[in-house]
Amino acid sequence: MKHTGHGALALLMLALASFSTLAQDQPEQKPGFFRQLGDSLKDAGQRMVGAKPRSGPHAKAGPLYTPIRGAGRINGLYKSEDHQQAQMGRLDWPRVALTFREWGASLPCWTVEARIWTSATASTTETFQACADAPLTIKDDLGEEAELNDNARAKATTDLMVGLRVRRGQPNTGDQRTTGPNPPREPFNFQTSRDGVAEQARKVALSAAWVSGYLRAEDLYPGPSGILTPFRDTRVWIAGFDPAGNRDK
Repeated sequence: MKHTGHGALALLMLALASFSTLAQDQPEQKPGFFRQLGDSLKDAGQRMVGAKPRSGPHAKAGPLYTPIRGAGRINGLYKSEDHQQAQMGRLDWPRVALTFREWGASLPCWTVEARIWTSATASTTETFQACADAPLTIKDDLGEEAELNDNARAKATTDLMVGLRVRRGQPNTGDQRTTGPNPPREPFNFQTSRDGVAEQARKVALSAAWVSGYLRAEDLYPGPSGILTPFRDTRVWIAGFDPAGNRDK
């Protein structure tokens, strides 16, 4: 009986030793592991906007926004509103329809006419120039200027803009593009047989969206949970192109 007790104790000690060795071979699971994982994903996303202003191609791309005619309301139009409410579809106005008056795949800066709707019956227009590759900058938490890098810009003009759809039940004009007051079903996604025009158009629209505050840095990187919140605000859209403004002829 005594011998059996010693054998059982030996087996128990062997099992504990094996478990200890196995545990040492596994990655350490610290408290808050998933929260830390989320933070690391967020940090990776924030690096998309953490670059210092560069001396590369964007630095010589031309100004982001140059007013030409009108009230200049597009500048900062959405900056003072509750952006979270806009993302939840709870804000209807203002809306902005962008018409390209001078454009071309090889033209770095386009002339844009913005029709700004403050209600279903009231609107004003302004004309400005926006450059496709102008630096998109923000102030970081240190008060220093940081620039959106190429990965973030590409995310904005492809995943975000191409994938944007009007919510089910929200008034829209379907595939027809108009100057408002309602957006088309796909605000920034359109078909064209001209190489490079659609891509350049979305870059110019991104410049206008950035100037207005419609699109912000937080729309392009994950939140505290490590998950990127889908962009759902459809109050800005590409209304069309002036045929006389084609500079690729």
